[in-house]
Amino acid sequence: MNKKINDLICPNDGSRLIKRSSKFYHFKDFKYPVISGIPCLYIDTNNNNKINLKKLNNVKKFYSKYPFPNYNNFDNIQRFVKKTKENNFSKILSQQIGENKKILEIGCGTGQLTNYLAATTFSKKIYGTDISLNSLKLANDFRRKNNLTNIEFFQMNLFNPCFRKNSMDLVISTGVLHHTYNPEIGFYRIAELVKPGGYIIISLYNYLGRFVSLVNRFLYQLFGFKGLFLDQYLKSISSQKKSSWIQDQYNHPLESLHSIDEVLSWLKKKQITFISSIPKIIGKINKDEKLFKKQLAGDKIDRFNVQFEMIFNYQFKEAGLFMMIGKKKK
Repeated sequence: MNKKINDLICPNDGSRLIKRSSKFYHFKDFKYPVISGIPCLYIDTNNNNKINLKKLNNVKKFYSKYPFPNYNNFDNIQRFVKKTKENNFSKILSQQIGENKKILEIGCGTGQLTNYLAATTFSKKIYGTDISLNSLKLANDFRRKNNLTNIEFFQMNLFNPCFRKNSMDLVISTGVLHHTYNPEIGFYRIAELVKPGGYIIISLYNYLGRFVSLVNRFLYQLFGFKGLFLDQYLKSISSQKKSSWIQDQYNHPLESLHSIDEVLSWLKKKQITFISSIPKIIGKINKDEKLFKKQLAGDKIDRFNVQFEMIFNYQFKEAGLFMMIGKKKK
């Protein structure tokens, strides 16, 4: 029996997908397999040159070998939720999303944020996508073991999305775009998926905030694990997560650095209004910060200062990630 799927499209030509038994097809019978319960709607791309395609495949191979972030051996969903709440962003995001929303996380990795939101919110539907099938298998295994029913995972290339434009209330992509061959074009692709009046959350490595991590990378290349004495976050995580953290931070094959002003220009080009950021451009963030309440974007000096301060503020454990939240104009 054929079943049309409202939110999904064929990433090859944009037509509506039809589900038949355990495979996905579009109307021309272009087949997308389902592997370990994951629909593989990934295509290598329509318009990449050979250099970009090589970069894309290198990142895909990297995360197939080193899924990120890895899971601890949680006994149950309650322990997972309790542990994840220690990340203040995850906690306040789940509290402030609202009910009956359609949420898409792009570059979800092993699905820890995606699964957390499925467990703690009353969302209409949550989707998680990633380039790495191995990472998604871990995400989907956790979903099935804990009976999370309002969530689905898909393998996808963000440059060729498998979702309809203007279909999502919230699109999240944290720590992803700086690992692509063209972060700006990648942002434009995912921004198109947000419905008018909806929100987008992105985070990228900041060109100043990443300074300490670049020093760590240099020391790691010289001295190996002993060179990571400056990495305070490494000391706080379990042995299960240390390997994936080290590979992601210090051995990644593709990484770029960005400024606040650069990302603000991306928002403007896609008719997205700046709402807020972490860290805040003006003022200090608090534990009950209103993520979707309008903040001041400041001037160039304000924006330089907050980026410079990131070098010395290890509150931002992702070692230089600057987060920005925007709202698409209606």
